[in-house]
Amino acid sequence: MSTFLFLVNPTLAYDPYPDWAAWEKVLACGQRPRTRWNTGTRRRGMSVGDKAIIARVGTHPKGVIGIGEIASEIWVGPHWNPEAARPETGFVELLIDAITPVDDPISTAELAMIAPGVNFGPRQSGTEIPEDVWRSIADILGIPDKSAGDSDL
Repeated sequence: MSTFLFLVNPTLAYDPYPDWAAWEKVLACGQRPRTRWNTGTRRRGMSVGDKAIIARVGTHPKGVIGIGEIASEIWVGPHWNPEAARPETGFVELLIDAITPVDDPISTAELAMIAPGVNFGPRQSGTEIPEDVWRSIADILGIPDKSAGDSDL
C-alpha cells in the first residue's frame, strides 16, 4: 500500500471545491464522504486502497487538514483550472476518513516532528510519501488502527 499527498489551496477555485461543512456532517454520522480529487501530472501508480493525505497549501495556516483512502483508479479528464498549462489532468475518487477545520490544520511544525524531511507543500497533488506518515496523522486525528484489531462496532 502507498500513501499520496493531495493538495488544496483556499485561494484557487476548484471545480468542485471541497465541501468541508457537508463532509463534517457525513463524518459525524459515521460515514465517509466520497469526492473527486486531481492527481496532478500523475497518471499511474495509485491503486484502490492506497492512503491519501490532504494538505492545505498556498496560504497560512498550512498543514494537513484531512486523511482518507483512494477509492478508484486514475482517470484523465478536463483540468479543473481553465488557465492550467495542460487542458487535462488525472483524477481519483477519495473516501475521507477525517478532517480538521480548514483554518486549523495539523501544523507544519508538528508535521516536521512526525515526518522529518517530508515536503507537505509540493507544487501539485500526487506526490508519494512514506507509508507510516498516514498512520501517524491518523493517530493525531483519533482514527483507530483497524489492523490492530479495532472494529467499526
